[in-house]
Amino acid sequence: MANLLPIFYTNILPIFVVIGMGYALGRTLRLEVKPVSRVAFYVLAPCLAFSSLIKNRIHGDELGRIAVFVTLITIAVGILTWLMVRTLRLSRPVESALLLSTMFVNCGNYGIPLNLFAFGEAGQARAIMYLVVSSTLVNTIGVYLAARGRATGSQALRNLVKVPLIYAVLLAGAVSLTGATIPAPLFNAVDMVGKASVPMMLLILGMQLARTSVTRDLGNIGLATFIRLIVAPVLAFGLAAVMGLRGVTSQTMIVEASTPTAVTSTILALEFDARPDLVTSVVFLSTLLSPLTLTMVIALVK
Repeated sequence: MANLLPIFYTNILPIFVVIGMGYALGRTLRLEVKPVSRVAFYVLAPCLAFSSLIKNRIHGDELGRIAVFVTLITIAVGILTWLMVRTLRLSRPVESALLLSTMFVNCGNYGIPLNLFAFGEAGQARAIMYLVVSSTLVNTIGVYLAARGRATGSQALRNLVKVPLIYAVLLAGAVSLTGATIPAPLFNAVDMVGKASVPMMLLILGMQLARTSVTRDLGNIGLATFIRLIVAPVLAFGLAAVMGLRGVTSQTMIVEASTPTAVTSTILALEFDARPDLVTSVVFLSTLLSPLTLTMVIALVK
């Protein structure tokens, strides 16, 4: 317990203080989340990705391992959830909601700040790469799961090409490969804007949580939360060991895979009417309980 308290105090508590500020803003001032979220999505996060990857170079082999890990852990959690759904003979809408709730994690708003506090800028850079791969999966597999056949391939592709984070990563990769020099004033400006991304992400998460509520479907909410916060970390530890991941890459991948349900899942559930009330409830409960499990996970990987 002596080791857990400092981890919670230094890595988790600051995150929830800022989330609490966002929650209070959402409750008292009734601020619109979408305009602020769009600024973070289109400007702040891409700047953070570019500057972080320029300062913390990640080699091609490691990038490949990260992509494989994110893909495999997402699929593994999805298969396990599907088996549980089939065993319990749940309805198709509930199946879609549970898959969205367990497969896709809050590796951006929550995961990037958490890994920055826990493992420094090296952890933040790898968390960004996790987010890029996860965003690709959300905008392809996630769209399909939410729509269950109603989403066309072109629709998934359109969603994917709208993610500016991907272009920021590609640009950072091009700069690294070519050895190009970025003028100091330009890089400093991008770096400064990027640094605003971390607190803004947490404020947005708090504002989004202020609009959520928990339904009475406690059995399915509890099942999804258990898979997301307990089962997924166990699978992540096993996969990282099998893949031979080491150091900060292993630490970051395991912690990212252990974060609560992504708010993006709620957006998809709303868009395609896949039990958004259930998904929103899992987002809220898994986020609320995540300090307990993530404190343990960080203690184990350090």
